[in-house]
Amino acid sequence: MSKPNIKKTNQVITFPEFSGIRCLMMPFIQGEPGSVPEIYLPYMGIIERVFLKKGDIGFLTIDESLAVEGKPHRGDRALYGRALHTEAGKHPRDGAYQWGGGGGTNWGGRRSVTLDRDVRILLANNLDGSCAIWDAEHPNTSLDGDIGHVAAEYPYDRAVFMKAGEVHEIGILTPHESLPVKTNFNRQFLRIMSKGIHGRESYFTQNPLFAFN
Repeated sequence: MSKPNIKKTNQVITFPEFSGIRCLMMPFIQGEPGSVPEIYLPYMGIIERVFLKKGDIGFLTIDESLAVEGKPHRGDRALYGRALHTEAGKHPRDGAYQWGGGGGTNWGGRRSVTLDRDVRILLANNLDGSCAIWDAEHPNTSLDGDIGHVAAEYPYDRAVFMKAGEVHEIGILTPHESLPVKTNFNRQFLRIMSKGIHGRESYFTQNPLFAFN
């Protein structure tokens, strides 16, 4: 583990009533609710208040879905026993931080997105203890960001366990883990990523109010 890389902000948000809303990496203007379609109206107040740099391009993920008892909410891609990962993968040949893997990874054998080293991320969810974060960087991450093979380097007694509504800031190489939930739960997850992301995946949500290439 290396230099400190997480920041607990002073913000605590109240999530709206669960309705199954979902968007993935949708481009928008941080701090400007008018740059987001009306379908996300329940989150407009949060979008107005929660940002990395107001007025900058950002990428919004809202995921309202059922977390299943005994399973990590966002651990479907995990190759090892723990859904421990970094936000970006690292290509072994050129060292680029990326999404869209290669060489038989789960991400389709192609590079679709690259991320600048200094991209910052805000995370929040509505369930205590469903995400652990380590105050560290893991620059020698894997091609797809899965670092479950070095889980012993990240014991839980060194982790920060996010509480419902808390907003934390991390980097693309901050180890974090989606944890198994104790019971079925309508979990709400919010992520805002800063500018410095180049390209797009086909599953990214398009924003009809904001053109971004």
